[in-house]
Amino acid sequence: MSTFTLKHQHLALLIAGVLGTVFYLPAVAQEADVEDEVELEEVIVTGSRIATRDGEADSPIYTIENDSFRDSGFVTVDQYMNTIPQIVPAISSQSNNPSSNGRAFIDLRGLGSNRNLVLLDGRRGMGSTAGAVVDVNTIPSALIERVELITGGAAATYGADAVAGVVNFIMMKSFDGLALDSSYRITDQSDGEEVSADITFGGDFADGRGSAVFNISYFDRNAIYKGAREFSAQASSATGTFPGGGWSTGSNTPSQAALDANFGAGACTRNGGSAGFGFNPDGSLFCTGAQGNSAFNVVGFNGPDSWIAEKFYPDRFSYNFEPDNILVLPLTRWNIYSHFNLDLGEHFQPYAMAMFTNYNAKQELAATPAAGSTGFTVPVTNPFLPQQALDLLASRANPDAAFSFSKRFNSIGGRTGYNDHDVWQTTIGATGLIAGSWNYDVYGSYGRSAQNEIQGGNIRLPQTQALLDAIDGGVSECAGGLNLFGSVPISAECAALIELQAKNLTVVEQAIVEAVATGDLFELPAGPVQAAFGASYRNVDYDFKPDSGLQPGLVAGFNQQLPVSGRLQYKDLFTEVSVPILTDKRFVQSMSVTGGYRITYNNVFDSTNTWKLTGDWAVNDVVRFRGGYQHAVRSPNIAELFSPQVNNFPTFTNQDPCNTTGPNASNDEFGRNGPNGAAVAALCAQQSLVAAGPTYFQPFGQARAITGGNPDLQPEKADSWTAGVVLNEIFNVERLMFSIDYYSIDLKEVIAAVNAQTIVQRCFNRDGANPSYSASNTWCQLFERDQADGGVVGLQQLSQNQAFIKTSGIDFTFNWGREVGPGDLNFQMITSWVDKWESQTTSDDPTYDFAGTIGTTTGSSVPEWKG
Repeated sequence: MSTFTLKHQHLALLIAGVLGTVFYLPAVAQEADVEDEVELEEVIVTGSRIATRDGEADSPIYTIENDSFRDSGFVTVDQYMNTIPQIVPAISSQSNNPSSNGRAFIDLRGLGSNRNLVLLDGRRGMGSTAGAVVDVNTIPSALIERVELITGGAAATYGADAVAGVVNFIMMKSFDGLALDSSYRITDQSDGEEVSADITFGGDFADGRGSAVFNISYFDRNAIYKGAREFSAQASSATGTFPGGGWSTGSNTPSQAALDANFGAGACTRNGGSAGFGFNPDGSLFCTGAQGNSAFNVVGFNGPDSWIAEKFYPDRFSYNFEPDNILVLPLTRWNIYSHFNLDLGEHFQPYAMAMFTNYNAKQELAATPAAGSTGFTVPVTNPFLPQQALDLLASRANPDAAFSFSKRFNSIGGRTGYNDHDVWQTTIGATGLIAGSWNYDVYGSYGRSAQNEIQGGNIRLPQTQALLDAIDGGVSECAGGLNLFGSVPISAECAALIELQAKNLTVVEQAIVEAVATGDLFELPAGPVQAAFGASYRNVDYDFKPDSGLQPGLVAGFNQQLPVSGRLQYKDLFTEVSVPILTDKRFVQSMSVTGGYRITYNNVFDSTNTWKLTGDWAVNDVVRFRGGYQHAVRSPNIAELFSPQVNNFPTFTNQDPCNTTGPNASNDEFGRNGPNGAAVAALCAQQSLVAAGPTYFQPFGQARAITGGNPDLQPEKADSWTAGVVLNEIFNVERLMFSIDYYSIDLKEVIAAVNAQTIVQRCFNRDGANPSYSASNTWCQLFERDQADGGVVGLQQLSQNQAFIKTSGIDFTFNWGREVGPGDLNFQMITSWVDKWESQTTSDDPTYDFAGTIGTTTGSSVPEWKG
């Protein structure tokens, strides 16, 4: 990045390429003697409402200065924050599938973005989800003075959602001058261009008693598709839905004689292979083979190489759907931010903040796969059926029966989601002196987030089925009729009949009123007893209005949707008291304890209580010990409580115990080829004859599930504690600081949905959950199987209170710096070691430790070391 700086009428010019420009034009009023020093006596530190004289917290805290953002080269806030060891990169503004539609969230300790708080100057930011989670990219990076990150829990101080901690963005309150910043980034493969620019200006008014700052910023990023990178260009999970279409025979299979006549003696199984029969671009059929079984490879395929998922070929055919997916989301964003404060005397100092963000993001997935519960049946009278298909259909035991048909609608195009977000928040408040040492801070805040989404590429199921059933194939309804067998183009008229352009609206509104008073209660020999008392009211409204065409049974493409609305109200009373115990004693420069308590009244769950107890012991100027214990209660949010139950497609790659090949069909005790293989096969047969076949392999890399909220949920409970030591200027080395902190978080009654793999495998006695291999077992009752292809469907994956998550580890920080010539040379290191990250689904289940592992979903990695 090149930098142009004009300061105090001196010009310095540095040219370092064309990657960006930065202009600084401070006003002359900024001039001051650089030797002047300002004594900072009291500051508010994240994690406490009480001002501390040394600016240090009882809980582990990590501070990120503004320069770190600028020097990192990252353009968006989430890109930099995701490098911090305590943060687990989850769904970001770049994510396409799963996608947050251009939004980016913070996930502390891997406990989920809904279990930590994002604050602006110690106040809740405006959330943009049903869980009121804040998109960090609505915060202008140019005005971030610093970020204070506390990961030891802070629920008693800031609210019950701060189970894992808080991320507090401290914004600039004043700016005297003008600054213009811009940057340009591009990958080494000449794509994914990113352009950003912002202007910041401000100054004093009212004879210096007031100050104001304004910022306008712009960011634009181009898309990168998965096909542009070797690591993402090939599908690693299987699909049984092909661009040319597919036929699942069920038990009504063609005769072996007809198969031999078409494909060669014994070349194909009667069900067509692991995913039935597929249609080539010219409408001819091919057998999809059986993975790992060379006796039944793919036979008759003559489609393009671009269709082939190489991982499975030639044993088995699966379509390579990955190149059509976006790898990095395109995004255009505008931010406007302003802040002003005014000093009208020691008793009344009003302030105001206003921010607005508009961003547009495009999501794109591979073309709609319609299969199974979202697939079709085709009568043998359909006029577009190729002759080879007619010959095989006629050889069945019931030749006149309609057959199950699946199709990936490449001719319609990918599933696109164009998202337009407007997020704004205003805060008006005042601080000042009450009397003596007592001060107050009172503010009101209102914010609104509106997301308009336009979806393309969805397929209307009833209209498509009607055209397939028509005697003339739909010719009388639209030009050319609907021929889905092979790669025949669909006319614009027919496409208009079967495609749904859905329009969805999501609105989140948040209103907050809070008042806090802080001061000294009385004096002890070691110093004053400080206290904070406060009350707050928060109202969150959520309203999701989907397109009426997205109701279950009407559409295939994006997940089906139903309206969601709900309101949660919180009324809090909270207090903190800091008690000095000793000061200026041998081995005790200072020692204090701080207690905090919060009671929250919720309109759904009545009242809950959170509390904390922390301690601080400074031995001398060099050695300081700190630690604390915190109890938090997090009530379910609107999405967890009220979301309707609709179809979803969770990842379920090669995990079906009924597989005769694949990772769970070899030696696993709950697998088909494992020590209990006979019992497994018998249970598979009870669920579906196809799933019990000798060459069965699950037809899809996803299960077809029912997901949604649960009004019977109960609040989560968390207990956390920390213990650490801070060493300052060790061996008399100036500006040398080292800290080491241990943390432990125990989260009980965790609100989550059991993953698809766990549900299905426990039906087959994983973890000893079904020792009798009974089809009536509780886990087995949570899903069904498609009788045509054996795939898992109707899987009940609703939110519920699970057993626990426990995580612990150690954070290390190291800082050292010194003056070098006219500037500073600084070194900083922060490292985190995860001792354990344990999870248990129910109290009867075993505990799994995921420390040092990666999972199959975004953000599910838990590295043992990160620095």
